[in-house]
Amino acid sequence: MNRRSFIKRSLATAAGMGLVPSLFSRTALAAGGNEKILVVIHLFGGNDAINTVIPYGQAEYAAYRPDIGIPTANVLPLEVSGMKLGLHPALQPLMDDFWHNNELAIVTSVGYPHHNRSHFYSTAVWNTADPNNTNKEGWLGPFIDDHDPFCATNLGSELPRALRGLHVSGLSLDSIREFDLRSSDWEEQLRSELLRQIRNTRSGTAEEVRRAMDHMLRSVDKAQGARDTAYDPATEFPNTSYGRRLRDVARLIKYNFESQVYYAVVGGYDTHSDQGGVTGTQATNFTNFSEALSAFRTEMTAQGRWNDVVVLVFSEFGRRAKQNASGGTDHGRGGVTFVAGGAVNGGLYGGEPQLAAEALDGGDLAVKTDFRRVYADAAGFIGANPAELVGPGFDPLGIV
Repeated sequence: MNRRSFIKRSLATAAGMGLVPSLFSRTALAAGGNEKILVVIHLFGGNDAINTVIPYGQAEYAAYRPDIGIPTANVLPLEVSGMKLGLHPALQPLMDDFWHNNELAIVTSVGYPHHNRSHFYSTAVWNTADPNNTNKEGWLGPFIDDHDPFCATNLGSELPRALRGLHVSGLSLDSIREFDLRSSDWEEQLRSELLRQIRNTRSGTAEEVRRAMDHMLRSVDKAQGARDTAYDPATEFPNTSYGRRLRDVARLIKYNFESQVYYAVVGGYDTHSDQGGVTGTQATNFTNFSEALSAFRTEMTAQGRWNDVVVLVFSEFGRRAKQNASGGTDHGRGGVTFVAGGAVNGGLYGGEPQLAAEALDGGDLAVKTDFRRVYADAAGFIGANPAELVGPGFDPLGIV
């Protein structure tokens, strides 16, 4: 066991014995990062990829979707050579602010081998990056294990498995406003004693523990500082779940919080009925999502950080090629993933989704790109070893 692992386990043991406050329970010595930031957004429910990136030039599209198909006149053409492919009209901000600036990578027909249509199984696969062992730690777990809990922050009430390591897990905040130690008098006394002790340098392992505790307490202070300091962003964020989460992320970045990873899960994509076409449930979701992402880009640009941030957007699976009898779509396989940022090599990755009967996989879009290749790009961006996070053999696509 190396020294870092010893320190981590010693602190975790101390936490389990009640020797440190619960918020500090899995803190280890920070390993340092490259100051790059990954923002992951999970569109929970299974976003319909075919009405997201629309193969409007294929006759099967209109035939499969007589009620929910997007008319050609409303499609936002991507103008990729040799393809009649476009975005849903509610994604206009993605087209204007990202695609036209070469800051949006669109990965089509993405998924994993032997795909499962279960929300929970597929979510576990995306969270662990391992279709064969969905009970393991999260795919970002090794990165967090090598740093500390403050390097990864979930915006929401439930920490996703993606941010759970073997020894260390990320933080989960409902919102910055609600961030509070809520410590007891006894814990406040312990905090005061810790502050007194960490003023004095030591040697050997004791010095490493002192530095770990110092880093931990400074991180808490930064989060509370972001909460307590007035924040006036360069643009108004929408008052939606997307807007509130991305506003909090932008605020934490502005006040130099320690996280290199921010994570958010937003639901509403399980459109078995009333999915709609140009209008409807999916269109409303897309409007809210794209407007919030556009506001986030504006704020990151104003902060001078847009080239330091990559936003990865995924859903656990796509939906079936044909609409159902309820004006919606059922669980499918191949989906679509977006990657956005100032450092992104924008473009289409994976080619045009194919709707011909012989090209489908049991009525679903076939998976052509393993999602772990997208993760490999994201891992490399934040300075992690892709093979350590997603396993060997998944070469990055070159998105960043």
